[in-house]
Amino acid sequence: MPILNIIRRSSTLGGAGNVVENLRSFGVQVTVFGVTGTDETGQQVRDLLRIHGADTTGLINDPPRKTTRKVRLMSLEHGQQVFRLDEECTSLLDQGIEENMLSRIHAMDDGIQAIVCSDYLKGVLTERVLAAVFTAARKRGIRSIVAPKDSNPEKYRGAHVLMPNSRELVQLSAAMDNTERSLDHSAQQLIENLSLEGLVVTRGSEGMSLFEKSADTFAGRLRRVDIPTMARSVYDVTGAGDTAIAAFAAAVTSGSDLESAAHLANVTAGIKVGKRGTASVSLEEIRLALQT
Repeated sequence: MPILNIIRRSSTLGGAGNVVENLRSFGVQVTVFGVTGTDETGQQVRDLLRIHGADTTGLINDPPRKTTRKVRLMSLEHGQQVFRLDEECTSLLDQGIEENMLSRIHAMDDGIQAIVCSDYLKGVLTERVLAAVFTAARKRGIRSIVAPKDSNPEKYRGAHVLMPNSRELVQLSAAMDNTERSLDHSAQQLIENLSLEGLVVTRGSEGMSLFEKSADTFAGRLRRVDIPTMARSVYDVTGAGDTAIAAFAAAVTSGSDLESAAHLANVTAGIKVGKRGTASVSLEEIRLALQT
């Protein structure tokens, strides 16, 4: 029977928290909307968010809910993960908590310039919550950018930009595979059916592909831009998607077009995969990468 002797412990934000940490690393002001339990992990999440300078007034306590906690046991000798232990609740919000969330979305600060939704299928981003977010974004004239995990595309109707990986795109479009031809067809189908502004597909070692509507395209076809990976070495892909969507959102909110934002997201993700676990990327690291 293997025996693990714990030498050191460290805690970092994951999921949507990792997006927040990266946005704060870029100097972006962030207001967090979400739900945590009243357990020790929930308090730890709140403390870490505050340490990073995020506004947590949009967080709701749900006493019965277990806050998501993922423990990775790493071998110091080999630098590899030995075991992973997950604790979480994925049930949909009860009606009272959902109504509370909707009220906070409707009352969000007028100064908010973009909304990022990280849908990890933990039961918080219900169809009603997402619909309220998309309505609020369009009413205010700001973008809603979504990292989708659900296979139901209708859940994301009303969003401006979706940022799935290639596997998630296959699920969303019910495609048989992720070949180049299928990629084009899936992107065209989703953008047309959901009236999206654009779609950014993260493709691992193949980089990213941006699809967007453009006045330069003919017969309703999309403009496609393929961006090769910038990763020099891949140590750990954990949280790369979180880092990418944070960089993309920060760029478009600052006035970048979708292509420039996608290029920046690709560079930033390339830096992240050279780090262990969920990690943030600094502006200085991005500057150095762009110089080279």
